[in-house]
Amino acid sequence: MKLFALLILCACSAGFAAETFTITQANSENLVSFTSDAPLEEIVGKTRMVSGSVSLPDATSPGQAEIHVDMASLDTGLSLRNKHMRENHLETDTYPEAVFTLSALVIPGGTLTPGARTEVNVAGTLALHGQTRVIKPSAFLTLAQDGKNLTIESSFSVLLQDYQIKRPEFLVMKLSEEQKIDVKLVATR
Repeated sequence: MKLFALLILCACSAGFAAETFTITQANSENLVSFTSDAPLEEIVGKTRMVSGSVSLPDATSPGQAEIHVDMASLDTGLSLRNKHMRENHLETDTYPEAVFTLSALVIPGGTLTPGARTEVNVAGTLALHGQTRVIKPSAFLTLAQDGKNLTIESSFSVLLQDYQIKRPEFLVMKLSEEQKIDVKLVATR
């Protein structure tokens, strides 16, 4: 689930002034997925329908990011399960997006080294299913050697009850209350 998304991120500077990178839905490298464990099965939902922007920090700005995930595009591989998830749990007609908004980013050493995957400390809010919560996902940023792309990777967990999402149950199988979210996005300058 957006899970965002969530995610996630942001920014740095490696000899570049405040730069804005754009995440477009047309980029096939973008992927947001959720994993839910159940007693007999692991369910994975995925979407590439992600958009947003990331502004790298500079001397006058700490950086900004806002990432939107289209919740109705999540695909678990089974059309009936997708329909049930969207209508009865995510209620995508009412809550079509999950949105991550960055509030803090700490880059060790203050900059990213082009070509190097760097672990960063991130905090922000995740708005999902009409609820907003502060999250602190693990995150990595990689600035391409030429400075044109910023790869954002993140993972975190979401508790369904925190976002007032009814926990799915199918016959004797209950999905986990905790959903693991993985995010990989490529933003372009």
